[in-house]
Amino acid sequence: MRDRDTPPPAPGFWTLAGVEAWERFAIQGAKSLLTLFLLTDLLRPSGPPVLGLAGLRAAIEGVTGTRGDIAFASQLYGLYGALTYLILPLGGWLADRSGRRRVAMFVGAGLMAAGLVALTGRPFALVGLGLLIGGIGLLKGNLAAEVGALRGSAGGERLFAAYLAFLNGGALLGPLLCGWLAERYGFGTAFAAMAASMAVAVLLLLRAAPRVTVPAAAQDDGAAVAWRQVVPAIVAVTLCFCAYEQLTNIVLVWAEARVALSVGGFAVPPGWLAAADGLFTIALALGAYRLWPWLARRRCEPAAGIKLALGGVAIALGYGLIALLSMRVGAVGLAGPLAAILLLGIGVVLSWPSALAIVTAAAPPGRRGMMTGLFYLHGFVAHLVVGQLGTLYPVMSAPRFWMIHVALALAGAVVALAIPRDQATTTSTADSASA
Repeated sequence: MRDRDTPPPAPGFWTLAGVEAWERFAIQGAKSLLTLFLLTDLLRPSGPPVLGLAGLRAAIEGVTGTRGDIAFASQLYGLYGALTYLILPLGGWLADRSGRRRVAMFVGAGLMAAGLVALTGRPFALVGLGLLIGGIGLLKGNLAAEVGALRGSAGGERLFAAYLAFLNGGALLGPLLCGWLAERYGFGTAFAAMAASMAVAVLLLLRAAPRVTVPAAAQDDGAAVAWRQVVPAIVAVTLCFCAYEQLTNIVLVWAEARVALSVGGFAVPPGWLAAADGLFTIALALGAYRLWPWLARRRCEPAAGIKLALGGVAIALGYGLIALLSMRVGAVGLAGPLAAILLLGIGVVLSWPSALAIVTAAAPPGRRGMMTGLFYLHGFVAHLVVGQLGTLYPVMSAPRFWMIHVALALAGAVVALAIPRDQATTTSTADSASA
């Protein structure tokens, strides 16, 4: 067990980060294709029937009403995304109670691989989605909890900054490669590639990153969670992401209508702005990985709560810039939106690793999996809020719409300042920074 932030490569870190990259490759690849897969394949009457699809559609439309294939596909996409976040605390709790987190991760990776294989054909596609949800629940949160354990009770934003770079690498490559495979060779080939990525993840786990051992006394489930840290950290990062996640939704709609998406005569797809965010985040996360120890050696590294607050401010500045650009008459140049996306990336790199480090450091080892799962619920809330906010875009002025997101991010920054200064974790100690 490490009480100091020994910088990567701490034993096992690169293995766990590699698993996260392949897992995110599969998750984001499947997410990017799901609606199109439903509309162009599963919901068409030709071909073998899809087990359970008619019953599920009847159940959903019994609540929401019948509104056509596009509406149902969107509803199913939203239901799938929500469940992948909602199940994370359960997966963490199961691993905590059993004391076998690595076994849970193996089972989760195996379920994800099986689910993706099932998605290569029509008949068991819904079964595949169910397996995928269950696998994500067992793997995703426990994987982050295992990374947090590499630092012991002190947390470790530096570890999570490097981890975020791997996460975004997989999230960037998954949709790009799998989208190309689906268009060139069909959905079955794309889902098979995702299944292969999970096979690689299993092999990495078999490589056996050294398990972090904790004294028996430290595993006492009766140990207290430092809720004074956890609650404001989760609320703050949730508010920040309620603003940030609009990037892959209405920001792209706005860009398609208002931004001159061309470079040297080449038409830039609006979706590439989201890809630019991924590239910025990777570069910024790797920069933070180097910057925090340098600041720690000079004893001027901000506390995690301050970084989280600064992240909210950066996100607010990004949306503030979009609001200003929206006031212009005529087409907006590409440089302005890219600068806004860079600010959003800075916000994520400051806020996400800091909040996750605070939560893992504040949780005793016997509850770390469940607490990490609770942290990931920020994604569930953010996606619901972003979708609902998006319905306001056609009925109000664009600057006013983006200022709502500025307010959300600033609210997150204010909440982050409520984290007790004497308890909030820091990234690295001055001693360990040079290790």
